[in-house]
Amino acid sequence: QESTVKCLLPIFALCLAGCESNKSESPFPRGLRQGVALHLKRSLDACLPNPCQHQGDCQVMEDRPVCSCKPGFTGAFCQDVVLKLACEEEHMKMMVRKEVFELLKIPQELVHLKNRACKVSEREERGELFFAAILTGENHTACGSIIQQNSSHVSYANVIESEREAHGGVISRSFQLEVHFSCIYAYEQVVRLPFTLTAVDKLVQSVVREGHFIVSMRLYKTPAYLQPYHLPTTAIPITDTLYVLLQIEAQHHLKYFLLSIEDCWATPSADPYQDVRHELIEKGCPRDETVMYLNAIGESTIAKFSFQMFQFVGYSEVFLHCRARLCLPDSPERCAKQCPKHWRNKRALVDDYRKIVSYGPIRLLAAPSLGAQTHHSRTDQQDPEGTNPWLPGALILLCALGVLIVAAAATSTRGRKA
Repeated sequence: QESTVKCLLPIFALCLAGCESNKSESPFPRGLRQGVALHLKRSLDACLPNPCQHQGDCQVMEDRPVCSCKPGFTGAFCQDVVLKLACEEEHMKMMVRKEVFELLKIPQELVHLKNRACKVSEREERGELFFAAILTGENHTACGSIIQQNSSHVSYANVIESEREAHGGVISRSFQLEVHFSCIYAYEQVVRLPFTLTAVDKLVQSVVREGHFIVSMRLYKTPAYLQPYHLPTTAIPITDTLYVLLQIEAQHHLKYFLLSIEDCWATPSADPYQDVRHELIEKGCPRDETVMYLNAIGESTIAKFSFQMFQFVGYSEVFLHCRARLCLPDSPERCAKQCPKHWRNKRALVDDYRKIVSYGPIRLLAAPSLGAQTHHSRTDQQDPEGTNPWLPGALILLCALGVLIVAAAATSTRGRKA
């Protein structure tokens, strides 16, 4: 237990802040030159004079004095002594740092308890030296301890004090120190066990552990689900149809659960909770007009559906997320969704395991324009310059055929006139 005691030292009031005179009320005659202003300002060094007592070091921080105290002293201005008091069941121990007495120039032989015959002793604890007074049941009365008691507590009080040392019987330069200390003990205490007692007449044991299930999501190129896409995927045209497969991976789950889809949506980033999103499946029912279920969802451990690729405006990637749910095969309530879905007021806890499965990024390949498709499909018929070698001949043939038709028509007309 540490505490502080104020020494009986003279304290001088110090003007640390200073003050600044009012410009409108100058104490000097008005006859001073115009433009000359005199002000009382704060001292440039707030540590002059040093406000720290007991040889404390002073430093100016933010225009204020800050004291660094010598060992054994504390307080804003090092005005108090650090004390250590221990009130144990077998003794009372009061200790003061040895440096305090050295700084105050108090010899050890002049320090004693209330009874001057009881001297202090020098002790070392944790590498520090103290002047200590120890009172036990054998010596506390002999050393002058004052005992007080009431109906609930008893106190033992004593004091460590020093005598004034006289030089030649005329002057003295030794300081006097008084450290009063007390230990108070209660007559009664409430004692309790650190644990509770429970009367047991039956042995009941239980263990609960949360299990985990793994649902994977894969993309395929065809409805046969034989050619999967692999990340990182190649660019996918937005006109393509993607085939999605969700499946419970762990084999031991196959006999316990069925797999259903609650929601599926896409985002332009890996964050499934991003504000920019497109709903594909919502509450078990298709939301996008291109979504098609390819198996009976909720009747097995896999779920298959397809949708046409699309693109977020201003983004080049798509991330797919699905909220999967495990269902009990023997549950009275069917796991398969009926669209439109009829809301249920309650759902059994065992029928409510959900997790989000994500896939991506799916990189996009914009669909080529019609002109580009035509140009591409005829590449094998064009010369390196991009012109068709058969085009001039076809034009000549058409022109010749046109001349023959015109000539035949003219001949027929002259024959009728004749």
